[in-house]
Amino acid sequence: MAGSRRAQTARAIGVAGRLAGRRAGWSLVVELLQLASSTLVFLILVRFMDQEAFGEMTGILAIALPALSVSSLGSHFLLLRRSAQGHDLADAWHRAISVGLAGPLVAAALMIALQPVLLPDVDASAYALFFIGNLPFYWLNELAVYLGVGSGRMKRAAQARLILVVCRFLALGWFAIWGDGRLLAWAQASAVGFAAAAVGAIVFVWRIYGLGPRLERQAISDVPDGIPFSANSATEGLVDSSDRWLLVRFGHVTDSALYGLGGRIVQFGYLPLRTLLRAYDAELFGAGKDGVRATLRVTRRMVRPGMTIAVLVGVGLAVLAPVVPVLAGDEYRDSVDVIRFLALLPAIRMVQYLVGNTLSAADRQWWRTGATAVAVVVNLGLNLWLLPNGGWRTAVATTFVSEVLLAGLLIAIVVLWVRRERQGGAGRSQAAVLRVSDR
Repeated sequence: MAGSRRAQTARAIGVAGRLAGRRAGWSLVVELLQLASSTLVFLILVRFMDQEAFGEMTGILAIALPALSVSSLGSHFLLLRRSAQGHDLADAWHRAISVGLAGPLVAAALMIALQPVLLPDVDASAYALFFIGNLPFYWLNELAVYLGVGSGRMKRAAQARLILVVCRFLALGWFAIWGDGRLLAWAQASAVGFAAAAVGAIVFVWRIYGLGPRLERQAISDVPDGIPFSANSATEGLVDSSDRWLLVRFGHVTDSALYGLGGRIVQFGYLPLRTLLRAYDAELFGAGKDGVRATLRVTRRMVRPGMTIAVLVGVGLAVLAPVVPVLAGDEYRDSVDVIRFLALLPAIRMVQYLVGNTLSAADRQWWRTGATAVAVVVNLGLNLWLLPNGGWRTAVATTFVSEVLLAGLLIAIVVLWVRRERQGGAGRSQAAVLRVSDR
């Protein structure tokens, strides 16, 4: 009997391992598709744009990232959680696209109106097109990817990502042939590419999942639940990109180009980290209904491989950094130092992702958001104080201070919640013993 149970357990473990392996494989495909398109886009743009135009684009996108995070109102996390926990898939999808379309549309209009205040010296038409493309259109495709991730269908997530990649390649080809290196030309091509990807994603979900597009008025009730996820993503985006915007705002456009290129190369190094995390997303959020201790058990299995990968990525970035000016041009030779300074970030970010996702999956998102907000305040304060007379080296320094602070705060919060849940469990056990003894 015991042998039979052990055999069943072994078979179950084997099946789980094979499923995790397949998820990890398709997760890698998802991230590779994103990496391939982003790498080619950046290499072409760096080659075809002059350094000033590239720096201006970096500044615009540095504003667009947190704006998208705020306006998405956590629609991707709610879709992921509902899909992973077995909720009605049609309802989850319709709610997600309702919020994920309306919020970014409103945010794009607002940020376009604020252009004279935020970046008064950049081309207004290019600025507007970047926000239109990178907010509502991009987000509809991203939601199709999250639908596949949350439902454990990573192959479908990869196919949804492929739609975006194909559209971006077509847009990039148009720009390379007819764009003449102009910022406005890339803004136009990019917006059209994202719009085509959004339409493709809606059609894809309709055909594969049988879920037609429908806007739900009841989705407004998702906003309170989604705000903490949205606020956290926005604050993380501000920590990551506020210095690039402020470098342009304070007139350091060349430094913004150098720092923007170096920072983007380092972000490519996050690919294997995201691959690992995506492979466990469904399991992590599924465990979240049982609290932080349950999600932490899933997280612990990712610590050793995650940190090993992060360290190897950092070493690889430092070693391969001299290749970048060969590809981008000699005017970007200082980006080698940017990359080498930032090569420690993957390890720091891996810590943040592991402990932060532990909190998010267990519905402790406001705690994660609070920690990230503290890091944002510190980062913005240092940047506003130091960047007017600084450059990319100052931006690197302020980034490290805020990133290390955030990692430490998140670890402290996870430890706090683990202790609380243990004490709560002990209290319930004592109460049960007292009830039995009273009988």
